[in-house]
Amino acid sequence: MSNLISKVSGTIRNWWVFLIIGILFVLSAYWMFKTPVESFISLASLFSALIFVSGLFTVFFALTNREDIDNFGLYLAGGLLDVLIGFILLKYPGMTVVLFSMFIGFWLLFRGFNLLSVSFKIKGAGDSNWIWILVFGILIVIFAMMSIVNPLIGASYLVYTLSLTILILGIANIALAFRLRRIKSGLSDLKEKL
Repeated sequence: MSNLISKVSGTIRNWWVFLIIGILFVLSAYWMFKTPVESFISLASLFSALIFVSGLFTVFFALTNREDIDNFGLYLAGGLLDVLIGFILLKYPGMTVVLFSMFIGFWLLFRGFNLLSVSFKIKGAGDSNWIWILVFGILIVIFAMMSIVNPLIGASYLVYTLSLTILILGIANIALAFRLRRIKSGLSDLKEKL
């Protein structure tokens, strides 16, 4: 039993990675709301860098937990996709301007579905607050679909829609981090009793 608890506890030892990603998203959303973006290109560059850094952290999380988590491949694929998309967007800024909202829409769609999957994993672990992660995932999927369906929307609409979506994604990652931390803390207490 204690071996099982050690394995599960090791699975979530890097809960803080989601906290850092969430804080980055929230700060970026705040900056976008507070300071109207002068140029669509600067917004594209900001998101390109944010996606790239988020991918690096997600790959780190997946690799450091590869022995312990069941859905290692999902985390690794998501992180690698973020790194690849971020790299492409940073390397080809002209293409970024043209395809920006579609890239962001598909990226957010993948992240939204990832949160939906994680919410059901948390539900399976017995956490009663899994519904919030599910709601955030659904909202992200809805906003992502709006960006994909109508990629030629106005720049201000895109800025505010993406700001709101990134804010929701940041809050969801922070909530997920604290849920994982709580689960890890509970497992540590249980391990000590055994």
